[in-house]
Amino acid sequence: MFIADSDKEWEKFGKEDAYYGVLTEEKFRKENLTDSAKQDFFKTGQSHVHNILTKVKQHVDDGFVVKRALDFGCGVGRVAIPLAYITEDVTGVDISDSMLVEAKKNSHEQGLKNIEFVKADEKLSLVQGKFNFIHSFIVFQHIPVKKGQRLFSLLLDKLESGGVCVAHFSYAKTSKLKRLTSFLSSTVPFSGNILNLLKGEPFMAPRMQMNNYDLNKLLSQIQREAMSHCYLDFTDHGGALGVTLYFKKV
Repeated sequence: MFIADSDKEWEKFGKEDAYYGVLTEEKFRKENLTDSAKQDFFKTGQSHVHNILTKVKQHVDDGFVVKRALDFGCGVGRVAIPLAYITEDVTGVDISDSMLVEAKKNSHEQGLKNIEFVKADEKLSLVQGKFNFIHSFIVFQHIPVKKGQRLFSLLLDKLESGGVCVAHFSYAKTSKLKRLTSFLSSTVPFSGNILNLLKGEPFMAPRMQMNNYDLNKLLSQIQREAMSHCYLDFTDHGGALGVTLYFKKV
């Protein structure tokens, strides 16, 4: 199988087009990123935090309060920074050094003192302590499945008793074209680069993997970790079907 290194591709996004790498809207491309567009970018994070915490209270724990939060795959801080305004302590974790540099810059510009950003590795060795809230959204889909399952297990170990996790995974594609391009990108050398040209992008432009996870395995993993009931919220990103899982550790 010819599979690009997802970590290296994500670092390319961090260096070349960090905000567009997080949210693929034209106004977030490097050449279009005005101050107004950047404000809109972080407003999407604020809205996301509000929405997920509303669902946590509706479906998981009506008295839940975020105290110490971990945002896995934090990128430039779209979600981690809004979280820092409503909680005691936030740790943002990402594999890209360039993304982390930009996230630190953004947090400093906003005068935040209760947030830190650390680099991910295979064992999350730089992530210290336990958290009462762990979050990851539109991240695992870009990580090879076996590696993603290991990292998810490590995150569950870092969730304290009574803590809540909100984690998103893709599990299927509705579009035959998306299934075909995904297959070609993972099996045929340089097919992803040719697809870049067909889309009007540079030959060596970074490409994100879109990996589907087995929901049976994920739910079994959650249940084995002594979690309480699980609430599922379905997502559809242009034919990439996903699910956000909400659950509490007993």
